[in-house]
Amino acid sequence: MPITSKFTMMCDEVRIENNGKFIILGVYTPDMAVPQFPAVIPMLTFALWLDYTLPGQYQFDASVTHLESGTMIARAMGGIGVAKAGTGLVPIRFSPVQFTQAGVYTFSIRFMNENEILHQFSVGLPPAPTLPAGLGAPGLTGRF
Repeated sequence: MPITSKFTMMCDEVRIENNGKFIILGVYTPDMAVPQFPAVIPMLTFALWLDYTLPGQYQFDASVTHLESGTMIARAMGGIGVAKAGTGLVPIRFSPVQFTQAGVYTFSIRFMNENEILHQFSVGLPPAPTLPAGLGAPGLTGRF
């Protein structure tokens, strides 16, 4: 297999500077909290660190799918050019992405004639804030 995945990182955006350095913005570690459903994310990027054994052109089909329902919420198709064997970072962008429900989602990418690369993550509401024991509204002791 000419392509193997080292890791996948989910983030808002990956930018490439004019000197070739990558800037990775808004990394999700590892899941995503949204304030409400539906939630529209303006840009969702999956940064794949890939190892290439052969140079060439590689076509791909990528998607984000809700695991329980099987609903595909985003899809991207395209290609990458590999000039020489080695490793490299490949950002796959979806824009915009709408999450209609909480749950587990799967990012999937398949390069032609290669094994599928999968990355699972959860999307949900943030946990409710809690007050440390003994704190509450001013003037209330907790005893009535």
